[in-house]
Amino acid sequence: MFEVSFRIQHECPYVRFSMKHPEVRVVEWCNQKTDVIEVTCSDIETFTQISPDLQNLVTWGGSKVLRKNFFEKNLQVIVKTCRDSKISPSVSRVLQRNSCLEIPPVVYEGGWEEQRALGFRDSDYKRLFRQLARLGQIEVLEKKVPSDRSIRDIFSVSLASLFNDLTEKQIDALVTALDYGYYQVPKRLTSEEIARKCGIPRTTYEEHVRKAEGKILRSIAPYIRMYASRNLVLEQATQLAAR
Repeated sequence: MFEVSFRIQHECPYVRFSMKHPEVRVVEWCNQKTDVIEVTCSDIETFTQISPDLQNLVTWGGSKVLRKNFFEKNLQVIVKTCRDSKISPSVSRVLQRNSCLEIPPVVYEGGWEEQRALGFRDSDYKRLFRQLARLGQIEVLEKKVPSDRSIRDIFSVSLASLFNDLTEKQIDALVTALDYGYYQVPKRLTSEEIARKCGIPRTTYEEHVRKAEGKILRSIAPYIRMYASRNLVLEQATQLAAR
């Protein structure tokens, strides 16, 4: 078994966009029906400059934009059509043909498509990279053997991605809220009662909790939006079938 990270330059609208705008980072999650694309720029001026090319990218191949959200330096775009149904040949399909599991997300930056994958045999690994090399220039960034216990974690949201941005006070505030039943229904203790036990003002305690909740929700926002969009598509399909 092996886990490999690699990057590749090949004929793909996303890679072409990344070559033209190397200062922009595009991260993509896909559930085979819907794409969630997160675009990161250094400032709003850059977003303005790339806007026409970005619009062409997300609507490429007839894709429909379901929703856009902008926060901090990130633009999240939810697209109804999965990119792999439009790209031929695609890196994802090469992975599938060689019995490898794609580990999301896919990152496009500096003119490269960066992928992670899990495979099971050395013969698959050798054949995989022979086929990928036919698509374009390729570089292996890392290859390692995962332990049996880590396999399930490879496909999970990492703890680091969830909690690295939280301060010590914000983490303490969340743990305290959990311990005192703040998130139970009904609440065992209110925020005012918890703050009194901690010996700090209520407003200060609530600020720590709100900031912690906001950071965690922003970390998992792409997954929430992807799931919500899946339900939206299913709901629309059900309505059409009922007509």
